[in-house]
Amino acid sequence: MKHPLNPLVHALSAALVLTLAACGGGSSSGSTAADPLTAVSSMVTLTGAVMVDQAIRNAVVCMDLNANGSCDAGDPVSTKTDADGAYSLSYDTTQVAAAQLAAASLIARMVPGAATDPNTTLDAAEPTIGNTAKPYTLKQVPGKSGQINPLTTLVAAGVGAGMTEAAARTHAAAQLAVAVAKIDNYQDDLAFSKAQALDNARMMAKVVAAALEDGSTLQVLDQSLAMDAAAGDLASLSFTDASNYFLRTLDVLAKPAGTLGATIKDNRAGKTGGAATASSALYNQAYLAPSGWVRCDDTVNIAVTSGNPNRSTFCNALDQVGFTVPTDITSQTVTAVVSTLQTDSATNTVNTSVPTTTLTAALGAAIFPSGSAIRARTNLGLNRPVFINSINTDGRPQSEATTLEQLIAAKPSSAVNLATTAGSLGLGLSSGNSRNLRVAFTGTTSPAAGTVQFYDCDFNSTQTVASNCTATQTGTYAISTVNGMRVMRFAGHAETVMNNTRLYVEVKDAPAVISGNWVFQARENKPAVDLNVSTAKRLNATAWAAMKTRLGL
Repeated sequence: MKHPLNPLVHALSAALVLTLAACGGGSSSGSTAADPLTAVSSMVTLTGAVMVDQAIRNAVVCMDLNANGSCDAGDPVSTKTDADGAYSLSYDTTQVAAAQLAAASLIARMVPGAATDPNTTLDAAEPTIGNTAKPYTLKQVPGKSGQINPLTTLVAAGVGAGMTEAAARTHAAAQLAVAVAKIDNYQDDLAFSKAQALDNARMMAKVVAAALEDGSTLQVLDQSLAMDAAAGDLASLSFTDASNYFLRTLDVLAKPAGTLGATIKDNRAGKTGGAATASSALYNQAYLAPSGWVRCDDTVNIAVTSGNPNRSTFCNALDQVGFTVPTDITSQTVTAVVSTLQTDSATNTVNTSVPTTTLTAALGAAIFPSGSAIRARTNLGLNRPVFINSINTDGRPQSEATTLEQLIAAKPSSAVNLATTAGSLGLGLSSGNSRNLRVAFTGTTSPAAGTVQFYDCDFNSTQTVASNCTATQTGTYAISTVNGMRVMRFAGHAETVMNNTRLYVEVKDAPAVISGNWVFQARENKPAVDLNVSTAKRLNATAWAAMKTRLGL
């Protein structure tokens, strides 16, 4: 059994080994004409299959008559599911009233443990390990049999909150951008692979399963409801003192009824030396969207669907799906919570690279008020748009190049100084935090392609100065057009420790991004699923309001 730190990585990391068709669902009478004793039988049998990625073996399905999420004595129960995930459950109509039947869900408990334990639930996608590190329950809509999977569990949550089944199905499908029919069977989707996230119903089911495993409460919301403006989570805070800080909140914008989804405003503010930080410094990323280059400033809002899990699109380009798990911090001291956040650099959002001494001194003995929570948000990137991480620092000098061809001509390998890296281009980290991958050009093989020499260099502790280079692999470059813009990618160097690869791009006729024509170093995430999963622990609006007041911001 695995015990990963991040259940989404666990749930999304199993490569499929085969594709299984779902077993059909339904009910059948237990009577037979050949036997007069059973001809008057009151037994009814329900059938179906349990699925997550593929079929789930060893799951016990029961009719949860008292809606407590457990298979209790007296609940009609199946034997363990087989290799096809199939279950068969019988109940006596003289013992289960019609009203009970209509209100009861069929449930299947996912059980962690060793693969050799006959009680451990196993997914056919990866049958040598348990399919979960923590127990959770899958459900079907009350009164129904057939396939039981994470998407039917999401619909059941909507029904449990008061929606009709039809409404819950419609809104759950819209929430995750899947076809309604896929809720009951997504086994004909392309197979899941840990090598790359696929945006299909199978992937959405795995995300819902990860949310359940992590203890997240599923929620289906009417995508067309009106919304009032509301303060949102604190996404990031870097506080040196009241004259030097940066903060980012994700605030909900108002919308009228009939408008689908929701809109989040990416609000940023700060001071540098007591003066308000310029907008160009606060918003310094750009993404290559379908419409071309977009600067991710406060005019470009984040489109989201409502509910949990839900989807979002950042900067008109980056599509993500994810879920939120809140933890109550009411009456805890603010300094204690900040200190706890510091213990996990991968999820921390408060003073990630700034000492907390001044921050905790300013917070003093303040405690969080009622309603305060840390909201752990886990996201999976579904696509890999090209983006510029810093418009302010990642551009090449215009005197050097304003086109990719000029950049190639400016950096021949014959002019590289191995001691100082002069004449080469940076491509980020290579084998570790103290190693820098660099490149220079050795020739052209066509108007859009050629050859290169890669170098491995020393990096200083702040990763600002590289030196002492060694020529390593030879490779290639290729220029292509993405969303109408020209980009140059490299191939042939050793695998790097980064979750992204570096490339060079042209930014032309994009005054909203930067005036004039430029060449920038850009980034593109690697495709592996685990490299596109992130979790951030954010203070909710109530907690942040109290903390903000204490800091005098």
